[in-house]
Amino acid sequence: MIIMGFMDDIKNLTVCGGELAISWLGQNSYIFKTPRGTLIAVDPYLSRIPPEGVEVEEYFVHPEPPVKPEDFRVDYVFCTHDHSDHTDPITLSAIAKHSPRTIFFGTPESYRHFLRAGIPKDRARSLRDGETIEVGDFKVSALSSIIGCERDGRGRKWTTHYGYIFDFGFVKVYNMGDSSPEVVADPTTVLGRVANFSPEIAILPIIGDFPGRRPEDAVKFAKIIKPKIVIPSHYGCFKRRTIDPKVFAELLEGTPDIKPVIIDYMGVYIYRETQPIRQ
Repeated sequence: MIIMGFMDDIKNLTVCGGELAISWLGQNSYIFKTPRGTLIAVDPYLSRIPPEGVEVEEYFVHPEPPVKPEDFRVDYVFCTHDHSDHTDPITLSAIAKHSPRTIFFGTPESYRHFLRAGIPKDRARSLRDGETIEVGDFKVSALSSIIGCERDGRGRKWTTHYGYIFDFGFVKVYNMGDSSPEVVADPTTVLGRVANFSPEIAILPIIGDFPGRRPEDAVKFAKIIKPKIVIPSHYGCFKRRTIDPKVFAELLEGTPDIKPVIIDYMGVYIYRETQPIRQ
């Protein structure tokens, strides 16, 4: 069941100075809220269309989206790469139509998808690997999260992948998006750059698009980045590709100075500058 007041709850949520609210909507879909009330979405995936011949209840952990796409209201959207659960044309088109102030950022391939979804050019921007921009009350840096560019089964270029480092002044948050088998094999190739930013929070995928992605790999990623807080991601959406995030949290037990935080579905976690607090 869709909770119609979810966006109102986010809008009315009080976020004090030195705090950042993080809400999780399944998979890699997040909303950040800053003390100034700015709302930033990462990879909003709100459509629920299963493959042909498969019932929606069989395919999705939550058959109803947390928010109807036309009710989704944020200031900025960032898409990590051009997979449909990260750059969802149905969701993006509805947001563009019903939330005319929203600005969209993404990889070059996601940008082209923005335009095909009907998003005007003056509300969409393609980012470059290594680029840092200032947007409203935060800065964001786009860093490649895989080695090179993902290619399809025929070897044709498909999509670049970005992880984003959001710098809110008092805290930096890294959202990796996806990883790849090559990154799992040698994570320092991409995560060494991320570690140089010293993000206090890292949001990392623990399962997903290829059989080799395991929670153990996210633990390895976290130990390279060394954030204070690590949030497991990329689960809780597709029934055939999900996992209990407690498995990841248990693997981090005994790791000094890194705390796993599991955000409930449609829940809100609030980080305070001095220490993480209420959920």
